[in-house]
Amino acid sequence: QLSKDMAMEVILHVYQLEPPQEQHQQQSAGVRALSFFSRVGFSMGYGAYHSELEVLDDRYTFVANHGIVKTRSRNAAVPPGAIYQEAIVLGTCRVGNRGELQEIVTQLSTTSFSKTAYHLVHRNCNHFTETFAMAIILKDTLAEPGIHALQSYPTWINRLANTSKMVVGHDDDIVPCNVLEEARNAVGADQRKVGGDLSSNNNKNSSKRSSSKKKELTEKQKAALAKIRGNK
Repeated sequence: QLSKDMAMEVILHVYQLEPPQEQHQQQSAGVRALSFFSRVGFSMGYGAYHSELEVLDDRYTFVANHGIVKTRSRNAAVPPGAIYQEAIVLGTCRVGNRGELQEIVTQLSTTSFSKTAYHLVHRNCNHFTETFAMAIILKDTLAEPGIHALQSYPTWINRLANTSKMVVGHDDDIVPCNVLEEARNAVGADQRKVGGDLSSNNNKNSSKRSSSKKKELTEKQKAALAKIRGNK
């Protein structure tokens, strides 16, 4: 039986993908760019990878035309020809229970990773696993300033897409993934940050009002001022 700490581990499963070779003329600019970088830059860390995130014995990934997929099978949502490479422990899940975890998944599915949102370069399975991992590992700390990335998530996994997007544009209906902001949104950290800012502003306004009140004359001072004016 697994210990509680082991059961709450967030594990990234990485698969190496073979670059597409056939039907080159029919491939999109994104696929062609990924294929090119994957073929010529593998030795420099530009391999193509598929990833899944495992937490509480379930595996999650993001698939074109399906959205977020949850499974307990190792190969249920793996692309054809993918070769299992390694498992990487990213950290500990900070979500209290499965219900809360499902709420985060639902939020991500609704706002960021829907069935029609997939893009090979700008919003792929690696964008999803990084966003999801950041949401459940960093969770409440995402509202704090100075958080920019999940340090345990390997940058090489999505390096190919991040490099390709420099030369691949996107249609107006494609929204490039912003991992940090979408993780914050998934756990409501952006709302807590706004709430904190509003509270801070209210305190400042309250201090200003208090300061203004202190500057008002007392009745005794008003009477003395009126007497001085009457003697002039």
